Amino acid sequence: MKIKLNDDKIDISDQKTIGDLIELVKEKLSSTRIRLVGIKIDGDFLTQPELEGQLELNLEGKEIELITETIDELTAEMAEDALTYLDSLSEWTEDFSLSAKNDITSEVDVSEIEELLEGLHWLNLALEELAGASETGTLLGGRSLPKFMSENRMFLNEIQGALENPEDNPQLIRTLIVQDLPTWIDEYRDIFLDFRGERRSEIDV
Repeated sequence: MKIKLNDDKIDISDQKTIGDLIELVKEKLSSTRIRLVGIKIDGDFLTQPELEGQLELNLEGKEIELITETIDELTAEMAEDALTYLDSLSEWTEDFSLSAKNDITSEVDVSEIEELLEGLHWLNLALEELAGASETGTLLGGRSLPKFMSENRMFLNEIQGALENPEDNPQLIRTLIVQDLPTWIDEYRDIFLDFRGERRSEIDV
């Protein structure tokens, strides 16, 4: 079967799988400024993460459409999504600070902290994907990206460790969220703005 890929076509056996197709597409695009962002299977659009559960699906009888974007488009969209999330995270942190100000020994909402961890993991995955796709190098937002990721993993591990016995660690959790997290939010913001070719100082003026 032949599947359209931008102005070209991919020739692949219909006995192959979605996973085989993805590998072939990535190989075709590896030397270009274009990346695969998802695939339409019988009209249903699936992003790269959603395709993880479909890798063994056979191509036979399927209507396949490849969805691509340029690296610049992908970078702009991911950076915008990340910055929007960071704004909401700043608001949540401020609310958490106010609610914990008078009674730091009150019960910690574990589900909220777990959602925070998921959000930070998503930010890190976005950073790794953008860094891998772009040509910006390893210095972003004025920081070494590998060093940032290493220190950030330690921060996430601290939160995860505190969550194992939240009733025993309300003070630690409050410190991590109220004092440490805002600094990390600023550093994330600097890095994602750098991907957009901006600086926080330019935005804040």
